[in-house]
Amino acid sequence: MKIEDLNYNLPDEDVDEKDFDIDKWRKDNPMDYFKAVYMLLSSVDLYPSLPRDIIFATYFEAIYKVTRQYIPNTLYKFCSLTDDENLNEIKLDTLRNKKIYMSDIKAFNDPFDGKAYYYNPEELKGIERLKEFDGKLIDDFTKFHKGTALTENDTSCMPMWAHYANNHQGYCVAYNMKEQQEPAFYACTFPVQYTEDRLDITTFMKRYATLISSDVDSQVTNGNKIIKLNDISIIYVAQFLCNIKHATWQYEKEFRCTIAANAEGSPYIDAIPQAIYIGMNCSENNRKKLVEIATELSIPVYQMEFDELSENYTLKAKII
Repeated sequence: MKIEDLNYNLPDEDVDEKDFDIDKWRKDNPMDYFKAVYMLLSSVDLYPSLPRDIIFATYFEAIYKVTRQYIPNTLYKFCSLTDDENLNEIKLDTLRNKKIYMSDIKAFNDPFDGKAYYYNPEELKGIERLKEFDGKLIDDFTKFHKGTALTENDTSCMPMWAHYANNHQGYCVAYNMKEQQEPAFYACTFPVQYTEDRLDITTFMKRYATLISSDVDSQVTNGNKIIKLNDISIIYVAQFLCNIKHATWQYEKEFRCTIAANAEGSPYIDAIPQAIYIGMNCSENNRKKLVEIATELSIPVYQMEFDELSENYTLKAKII
């Protein structure tokens, strides 16, 4: 799908705020970052007389407010504990210090993460400043961000324990997002969109590179020692599109917290836990440490168990 082929008719009916059903709205209107990009980039055509940076910032803020409507009250993070005691201690200390580790996107378990969009450098070779770089304006968009994955799936979800908590040997942490006292954690968390489509942004990249090159040339001619760019639409586009994965991952119900790769405090972000859940196969040593951390943080801690007497496959949490 080419970015220039995006076209959406936006609804113009008023929203009934009095009887607004957020769950129904989320189901009827799943997050669509392609639509967000379309709205963002088409905004400058609606207000040609206004500065581009102001228009993009205004529209990004408006779309960002919509993304907040998708954040549920509680999100969960499943974590593994293995035979690597040093790594285990790092993870447990991170939890104890009310932080979450933000890894490189390349370190995620999906090698196709960050592949939801692309551009053809051949189309940019005609731009003088990019000739020596074979038309590449950006080599790897994933270098912009570090991130961590959370999920709306609660602790009854067996695949999450199997895939991300080392076959139930690890633990899960619940975070209250609506009352999260660390604003950056809430502010940087976005819903993930699942799709089978990739977006070709070559036209946007070519237009953006041409615009930036012209601006740089003008500032160099004027003798500017420091080049300042007013158009950061490429950052907005990357921020939206980095939250897209292939449709086969939909069962994960992922939400992604992302920060700038060079953000203050990187590679960690502050996040206050609401509760800790211990996997049913967690070792006794690690179990004791998790209970100690929960006590230090004054939060509840639960032991996961399989209900042997239930007619259903049921995982239940027993408070300790």
